[in-house]
Amino acid sequence: MLRAMKLLVCAGLVMAIGVPSRAAVPPRPLDPAAEQKKAQNKLLAYRAARADGIRKLAERIRGLHITSETTVKDFVTESDKIQTAMIAFLSGMKEIDKPKYMEDGTCEVVMEITLVDVIVNLEKIHSAYYKGSKFKVEDFEKMTTTNEIKVLKETGMGAPRPTEAEADLIAVKEGELESVTNLTGRAKEFWLASCLPQGRLMAVRAARVDGMRRLGERIRGVVITGSTTVKDFVAESDRVDVNMETFLVGARENAICYHGDELIVEVEMQVKLRTVYATLKQWGELHYKGDRVKMTQFEELITKSEDIIIKETGMGVPPAKYLRGQVALGPIAIMAQENKLPDWLGQTMKAVGNAAIDTRNPNTAQAKLMAFRGAELDGRRKLAEQIEGLMITSSTSVKDFVAQNDDISTGMLSFQQGARVVEGSQKVLEDGTAQATVEIDLRPLWDTIVYYQRKLSIKFK
Repeated sequence: MLRAMKLLVCAGLVMAIGVPSRAAVPPRPLDPAAEQKKAQNKLLAYRAARADGIRKLAERIRGLHITSETTVKDFVTESDKIQTAMIAFLSGMKEIDKPKYMEDGTCEVVMEITLVDVIVNLEKIHSAYYKGSKFKVEDFEKMTTTNEIKVLKETGMGAPRPTEAEADLIAVKEGELESVTNLTGRAKEFWLASCLPQGRLMAVRAARVDGMRRLGERIRGVVITGSTTVKDFVAESDRVDVNMETFLVGARENAICYHGDELIVEVEMQVKLRTVYATLKQWGELHYKGDRVKMTQFEELITKSEDIIIKETGMGVPPAKYLRGQVALGPIAIMAQENKLPDWLGQTMKAVGNAAIDTRNPNTAQAKLMAFRGAELDGRRKLAEQIEGLMITSSTSVKDFVAQNDDISTGMLSFQQGARVVEGSQKVLEDGTAQATVEIDLRPLWDTIVYYQRKLSIKFK
């Protein structure tokens, strides 16, 4: 009985105090790091989707006919400057509608460009960089009749890169943007194995141009008054508009990032907002005749803007002809028609050579040096045998490839001259023989193979 009464009292206390409702439980605070990661993944997925869409459109554009015998691809491959300009133009294509994010974290972006826009930009590139006689401006104007389609549209799809593939922007000093020292870690191994130096430089330059273009778009959207933007101000004077086109030459690169899983390089460009306002004021005093904007308003903006910096990141990729092999390129690049990279690419091959010391030679020091030289030659011979056995494809060895042409055989001999004796490996063994280890980097071998494959139009089985 007493036990029952105690239970009733406890129950009454619980009822009196009450059970906290769900609404009374304070919400769990957000994890800033997790939210930042979530936002970063969305951005990476968007960039990948945009890049994929541009790549698909690039393939369509390169296949457009200029005349019945020539295509855009033929024109683009005429020079490196044309290729760089074309890459920058393709990077500037805009998406239509808003990006769509799926439940699994992937993103879809629809990219579109009109044939007229393509023709206009090809004419600009032709005027600025073309030196030959094969293509004429009139040819581009006729592209509306040689191509039935008037609007090109593609949907790009992308997902955030895996954690181990992500790379951060690395700050660069002025003039050091194109330095190879900005290649680090996984990205360094990937780019050196996949792309020739000239292709890497062209990718960086294209990314810089794309970043400057994006900066220009941002600056044109900067508000001067509550109802007037820089775009409105510039549009009122042709002279100001011309100056605006050249203004971004003063922008500087701030950081660079090489992707470690695809041949995409990002360059971050920046400019101070105060500099923008000061320059606009200077132009306005010289050329502006309207009344929507007063020069005193620029003075106020210069004071208020302090040291605000506008930043934009551009992307670029190397042209297909500068690839070492078939790799995933990302935007604007066509898959190189090469073989898959062999698994030995990037490795260093070693061989141990041996030679006997001539005991009949009264000059023991000379005999020892000659034995070390003999050991080196023996190591080089063994290296040559190992190299010949390397497989280029599952059915073609280096030996098979070299045997196809005397020029290749000569090139192979030149490559093998790069073998070197490993420091500290030369020694005399207990039995009186000399030993030396010889090594050689295999990446130049792949360069040699790709060179002769292209030069002689050799197809691998």
